[in-house]
Amino acid sequence: MDKNTKVNERRNKDPEYKYTWKHQLRRLPWLLLIPLGIFLPQLVQKYPDKVERIYARGIFPVLSRIVGWISSLVPVSLAELIIVIVGAAIVLVLVIRLLRVPFGKLANRRKNRVRLFSFIISICIFAGVLLNLFYVMWGFNHYRMPLPNLLGLEIKQHTTDDLADLTERLAIEAAELRAQVAEDENGIYTIGDKQLAMNSVVNAYNRLGQGNELFSNKCYPAKMPLFSKMLSKLDIAGIYIPYTAEENVNVEQPDLYVLSGAAHETAHYFGFAREDEANFLAFYASRWSADASLRYSSTMLALINCANKLYEDDRDRYFAIRSAYYTEGMERDLADYRVYYEKYENDPAGQINDQINDAYLVYHGQQDGIKSYGRMVDLLLDFYSKNPF
Repeated sequence: MDKNTKVNERRNKDPEYKYTWKHQLRRLPWLLLIPLGIFLPQLVQKYPDKVERIYARGIFPVLSRIVGWISSLVPVSLAELIIVIVGAAIVLVLVIRLLRVPFGKLANRRKNRVRLFSFIISICIFAGVLLNLFYVMWGFNHYRMPLPNLLGLEIKQHTTDDLADLTERLAIEAAELRAQVAEDENGIYTIGDKQLAMNSVVNAYNRLGQGNELFSNKCYPAKMPLFSKMLSKLDIAGIYIPYTAEENVNVEQPDLYVLSGAAHETAHYFGFAREDEANFLAFYASRWSADASLRYSSTMLALINCANKLYEDDRDRYFAIRSAYYTEGMERDLADYRVYYEKYENDPAGQINDQINDAYLVYHGQQDGIKSYGRMVDLLLDFYSKNPF
């Protein structure tokens, strides 16, 4: 047995060794995980064809299928449970370690300072692991081939006439669907049993996947977080958690956007990370569903985005279409959502989260930031130029 082996054995037998400055300095190289997680995305973004072939269609579907199946065994949001438990544990330990530095026994204060430093390093290493795991589990999908290339679409310049025509057609379809869905006692669109309704999204993607290998992976119903009110304060309609391969949908928001939100997050589950593409796929997948509730929700998502764009380009035509085709039921649904939106519009938590989300999207190549959600209009215009109603 050589000298180094003996030293390592002695260290392993001495639990106090890890609370020495020398040991902590030996752990510092692990902090390189953080710059690694920052550098890797910048490297792979230059090779979208390889990301598509090797990762998006090779590695990622296997990971999401396995992790998604495990998460599906838990009826509630597994990600929400983990965030609450791990977050509470980190805060509790950090507070204890902080308090022990000035208030611990005098003889142990040096050791307590080392323990605090050790815990901070551990948090940073944990953050580095999560950052890299994020890209391995899902994040590299930001750099796959654009959806138009995969679906045979072409983003090109369209006229205001094209936009007005599409807005009118979507309004007509939404009005027809509105007559087929359920209402609550206030005359507002309702999906009834939300858990049951989520299955319509799964069924739509399953049918789509039968003819398109991009969506052939088995998917699972979106989860409904217990802390949906917190999501509302953060201005989050839904969120996909790569670590658990779960789609989480804010069910405190009006039903108008619940099913289209579930379809949007399920698009993320299939590896489509760009927000405009996920919005478009929420609409696109619903074309494979016979469920009027899902089709109405997704058609309203498309209509609202097209109408907002038309309002910017030609207000007179926007108001003409709204006056001619929006039914009383559609107007009630929009008014109900507007009340909800205005309730949280000026919440500081939501404004801060919007800034973070905007920076996140820009960093990952979506130059319009949070405005990129509305770019689904470009995809819709080309889709309907090739696939008329």
